[in-house]
Amino acid sequence: MKTGIKLTLSLLLMALLTACMGIGTKDEEDIQHFYVIDVDRGSVAAEFVKNRVLRIKPVKVTSHFSGKQIVFRIGENEYQSQHNHEFFTQPDELFTEHLKKWMQKTGLFSHIVIDDASPADMVLETAVTALYGDNREQFSPQAVLEMQFFLTKEAGDSSQALFQTGLRVDIDIEETTAANVVKAWNLGLVELLATVEDDFSGFFSKRNP
Repeated sequence: MKTGIKLTLSLLLMALLTACMGIGTKDEEDIQHFYVIDVDRGSVAAEFVKNRVLRIKPVKVTSHFSGKQIVFRIGENEYQSQHNHEFFTQPDELFTEHLKKWMQKTGLFSHIVIDDASPADMVLETAVTALYGDNREQFSPQAVLEMQFFLTKEAGDSSQALFQTGLRVDIDIEETTAANVVKAWNLGLVELLATVEDDFSGFFSKRNP
């Protein structure tokens, strides 16, 4: 009888210890992680051009990468969303906001508008066509960002295209983790926006020597 009591007490003690150890702990895979893309051009241009208003259309993110979850490429034609690793807001909203802030500081435009009802001289349409972490076994870990930029006259007619370019960065990272990929995207976006700013500057210089 005493043996049975001791066994029961031992089992109860083990159950209590297990419960106590579980309090305040959570499996890493169940922890929600949120990320933002945060870039800044830094200084504002010393001079601004006059009478050149730009309308920025909302950035379009291709359907493969348009969700809030971070995406890894795991095969030639295979991609995988990373559970519990996602942007705070939709990626198209993030890219639109940073594109607007960057262009506002360049001095290449007298004013930036996003409202379709506001008059503008030209329209900038932008697409994000690649946004993923490369996690394929046969390749080095990388963060990939690719964007297309289309500058048209106010009408937005493709036949009236003024300038277009496609830019891509493949940034080496130590390991393909969501945190590493997002940090690399931040660096990549700075590089892409700085490049397209230089391209626009050269384009306008040729039009107005």
